[in-house]
Amino acid sequence: MAKGLPGNNLGVLGSTGQGLGDAFILAVEQAGYAQHLLLQEDAWRLFVSRLTTGLADFLNAHNDREIPGVNSPAFSAHLFPDIPGALGHEAVKIFRQDDLPFAVFFSLLKCLRRTVLNDPRLPAKVQPNCASFFDCLETAAAAQWLKKEASSAQHRLREAKHFILNEKRRYAAIFQRMAEPACILDQRGCLLDVNDAFADFFQVRGEMLLGRPCALVFGAEACNACLLEKNLAEFGSFANVEVDITVAGENRTVLISGASLGQVRGVPGGIVILQDITTQRRIALALRESEEQFRSLVENVPDVTWRADAEGTLAYVSPNIRRIVGYEPGELLGQSRFSRVHPEDVDELRKRYGLLFTKGKELSLRYRLRHKNGKWLWVHDRAMASGDYANGVFADITKIQKMEAELQEYRDWLEDLVDERAAEVKCINTQLLLEVAERQQAQQELERLATSLRRSNAELEQFAHVASHDMKEPLLLIVAFAERLLGKFPEKFEGKAGEYLERILKAGRQLQELVDDILQLSKVRSCDRPFEMVALDDLLREVMADFEERISQAQGNVGVGSLAAIEGDRTQFRQLFQNLIANALKYRQENLPPLVEVKGRKLPGKIYEITVQDNGIGFEEKHVERIFQPFVRLHGRHEYEGTGIGLATCEKIVARHGGKITAKSRPGEGSVFIIHLPVDQRKR
Repeated sequence: MAKGLPGNNLGVLGSTGQGLGDAFILAVEQAGYAQHLLLQEDAWRLFVSRLTTGLADFLNAHNDREIPGVNSPAFSAHLFPDIPGALGHEAVKIFRQDDLPFAVFFSLLKCLRRTVLNDPRLPAKVQPNCASFFDCLETAAAAQWLKKEASSAQHRLREAKHFILNEKRRYAAIFQRMAEPACILDQRGCLLDVNDAFADFFQVRGEMLLGRPCALVFGAEACNACLLEKNLAEFGSFANVEVDITVAGENRTVLISGASLGQVRGVPGGIVILQDITTQRRIALALRESEEQFRSLVENVPDVTWRADAEGTLAYVSPNIRRIVGYEPGELLGQSRFSRVHPEDVDELRKRYGLLFTKGKELSLRYRLRHKNGKWLWVHDRAMASGDYANGVFADITKIQKMEAELQEYRDWLEDLVDERAAEVKCINTQLLLEVAERQQAQQELERLATSLRRSNAELEQFAHVASHDMKEPLLLIVAFAERLLGKFPEKFEGKAGEYLERILKAGRQLQELVDDILQLSKVRSCDRPFEMVALDDLLREVMADFEERISQAQGNVGVGSLAAIEGDRTQFRQLFQNLIANALKYRQENLPPLVEVKGRKLPGKIYEITVQDNGIGFEEKHVERIFQPFVRLHGRHEYEGTGIGLATCEKIVARHGGKITAKSRPGEGSVFIIHLPVDQRKR
């Protein structure tokens, strides 16, 4: 029988293992492994407690079975291996799942071993058995750890093989389903695989292409242009190399892209993808030809076509200016179109030209223009505003003007002649009849000339209409064909080709938006709907419903106070609120939710005041009059979208109702738009 429990013989263990746990923690900290023990300290204390029990059982069992002559550590370990082995397995089960490195785990076991064996209170006679205990525990733990690692490695290897197999299947599916012709090449440039689109493009069965050099399929020139063999050999890549290749006797334009794939079927290889842009190139060529035809039409029109900004600075003059006025186009570009107008005519021309942009009125005016040789010519100028520019055409009417002057002189002469003959009518009746006949003949001639003149003017107006239509038609064709291309061949427009078409569509849609806004602006004054009582509260609720999604996206809020009912055009009031609220939401400050507040109150004189206040970017009040002018924008189109007509439309609506609109603002502090409208339209 044993003389007592190990707890009585091993003071470091204590009765519950608490002393051994504290000593182990101290040993771990001294060994420099405290950071690994930090998150697992409770688990290690529990394990040390169980190890204390196991070691005590192991030593008690050994003492109870002492056999003379065989009391050696090796024999003891052979006789009682189950306890340390079970503890070793348990240690692996507890600590391996926490991603503890094996080296750290084993070092912590060594710390535990040293803690026990180096304790000065440990009797010398039990040290060999304790050492055997830890030898068995460490051996079992190492074997169990390696077994788990091997099992985990085999599991990961199976998963890796499964992943590689799935990736190969996925690659094969993607490669075969690609819409673009694609092929796989080896390092010599021979075809290893082709997809169905490649075979269809070259009109050859796929198996007939395998093994053939790419120079025979694409042509040597195409391979040299993209440095195909060099890029494959150096594991490089290339993209969008435009080349012409021959397919079934037809010349095709393609973009070639490719990249190295490393080892393909045991040899270095790569993938090459073709993008057929033959149709795009033909369309681009047709567009250029159309532009050239348009330019040729403009330059060969008998009259002079011109383009100028709102200040009258010439941006374009057709070559016919040389024939009519004697100047080369380059001599006039950048100069004011008013500089060569007769002093007596220039003020009227400036006034009418300004109305092009402020009122949108068509310019049609006759005035005198100085020839390069100093002579004065009569011209008939017609123009329309388009955005910030005016486009027009003028014709030389010097001969027509001279003829009209002569006709007027003749008419005056006839009137004088009648006056002179009136006193002699009684005495020279026969002569008077002759005079009347002469006058009638002259009148007929005058009417014939007037008819001719009207016909000439009508022809000029018809020509202006046709010329305007012909100038718009190429733009309409560009937008229509661009939309058709994107709708019909979306997969073929990637990279720059898609970007260019998107920019064409964007420009065309901006022009359509501008035309719609101009039309809306022009309808304000011409509207003849009768006025009625409009409940502004109900109307504003309808407007808010229209903006519900947009306000939600901007995470904003629109507050509406109590509004009265006033007399007016309900449709135009709706447009007024839509424009002002849309403006507030559009010109909001970055990273700040938009807040809009609409209020109303009655003022003396039966005037109703409406205010629309926001927390947007604001503006300098010196621009308050400009913002209500058509086409005026305080910010560039790249910053905020729009045509610059919304506030001008608001001003026209308010003016039609006999009211006024203004604004107060500071940059960065928001804006307040103030509207004064009569309550009763019939009494204003």
